[in-house]
Amino acid sequence: MAILKRKLDVCRACDGTKTVESTAPGGGLIECPSCEGSGKWLRGWIEICEDNVFESHTVLECLDATEHTALTDTQKDGVLHLLACGLVDLNDGKAGKVRLWSWFGAESTTVANLTALIG
Repeated sequence: MAILKRKLDVCRACDGTKTVESTAPGGGLIECPSCEGSGKWLRGWIEICEDNVFESHTVLECLDATEHTALTDTQKDGVLHLLACGLVDLNDGKAGKVRLWSWFGAESTTVANLTALIG
């Protein structure tokens, strides 16, 4: 299953205000032609092609703060590296799932949250 998600940023022409100063005689504010008055511009698309592949912020919300604090510095760095990728693959045998289950432990709140996410 492929999911396309739009990635939006603040419009650079209007700085998100949705209007710009007209260059026509008399001036005044007009709808921003760059973003068509939305205040945002399309930065790109992200395609998620597999089940159980999640954006990093979704995985981050599953991490138990107390359990994360108890990890070694090397393990914390590993979590950071996984999340920095933007997408985390939680399919069986993939680094995301193997490492998170190993670092947090099968009986942890974090793994319970991630298991619920996978559903």
